[in-house]
Amino acid sequence: MNEVRNIIVGFDLGEKVSQLCYYDRRAGEPVSLPMKVGTGQYTFPNCLSKKPGEEEWHFGLEVEYFVSQQEEIYLDNLYEICSRQKTVLVDGEERKAGELLGMFIANALRILGVPDPVKSISGLMITTPHLTREMVENVRDACWHMGFARNRCFLQNYEESFYYHTLYQKAEIWSRKVGLFTFDRDQVSYASLEMDRKTKPVQVQVKKGKTAALHTDPVERDFDFYELIQESLGNEVFSSIFLVGDGFDKEWAGRSVPLLCRHQRHVFYGNNLFAKGACYGAKEKVEERNLKGYLYTGSDLIRMNVGMEMMVFGTPAYHSLISAGVNWYEAVGDCEILLDDTRELTFVVTDMENTRKDRYSMSLPNLPQRPPKATRLHLHLEFEAADRCRIDVEDMGFGEMYPSSGLVWHEMMKG
Repeated sequence: MNEVRNIIVGFDLGEKVSQLCYYDRRAGEPVSLPMKVGTGQYTFPNCLSKKPGEEEWHFGLEVEYFVSQQEEIYLDNLYEICSRQKTVLVDGEERKAGELLGMFIANALRILGVPDPVKSISGLMITTPHLTREMVENVRDACWHMGFARNRCFLQNYEESFYYHTLYQKAEIWSRKVGLFTFDRDQVSYASLEMDRKTKPVQVQVKKGKTAALHTDPVERDFDFYELIQESLGNEVFSSIFLVGDGFDKEWAGRSVPLLCRHQRHVFYGNNLFAKGACYGAKEKVEERNLKGYLYTGSDLIRMNVGMEMMVFGTPAYHSLISAGVNWYEAVGDCEILLDDTRELTFVVTDMENTRKDRYSMSLPNLPQRPPKATRLHLHLEFEAADRCRIDVEDMGFGEMYPSSGLVWHEMMKG
């Protein structure tokens, strides 16, 4: 790879292994990078090892050697750690999960072959199978530890990566429904990408289907998959089908492959769809707006607008705090207000289509008695999930006459 600036990277942080790719401007598409030049080894295990008593770490494929031959401390399954917790005990010391993840990703980025990846990368998209609040915070912490600015690092789940990967293909690939079969050894799950072309922008969603167990016997395995294909695709019209993951092989899929290809459907197989989708997602955010006529309405999308009605220079006005149409982990709202003759806050909540308006009241118990407009409050809104908004309110007081009480109120607003 010979690009030295404005590099766009997609990083697939899988449950067991990870991989990365970069956007090749000559080819006009993402390209996967092998761990070693000239090999087909594109994935690396989610692990680190540490030399006891010293700040010496090893990464990826080399970990097995240092653990078995040098008796280093083995830190396995970073994905699981970052999904559930914020700290982990390593060599008798509490370490932040985000710091360890940053060390892991930074080592992987060395595969790019540039002296300073942080200075060279204009957009880094990290994609994972699922997003928890802990995972979001740990990934952000990892990016901070690596030295990336917030506006150069992004995060999305596999379903959204599937969306970006699909819509960056030729239009004939997604002119109709698009199917995705994801293999995980002896299990396969189905999902489909569907569009509502009657809306503006066009709303796109990924619908989850059935998950099936696969026999190890080749004939029975083929039959299991054949049945899932029949049940999942039915009589619907599909323009393309994608197969990803470990567990599929043409050798045993003698009946299944012809069924997949029926009705002139385009069929693709590979293990880098999510990494490439992450790369396209980063390109969309930092360079292009190719998909501005489309809105991905995934499970992480906030479907509510949150604001407040207030007086601004004596005139009634609506102040928006959170706007619908973004992922929950990107939605943050802050403002300061002066309380009038009230001891509670009222938020106005509307849905994406503005067809429903609700009011949500939040009381402020023990708030000191002060004259109207002599209480300044700081409001911070942040989503814990797509349907749960955390509201934090702090009493800031009002100058020397009415000092802050130090009170802080918390509320969880559910959509």
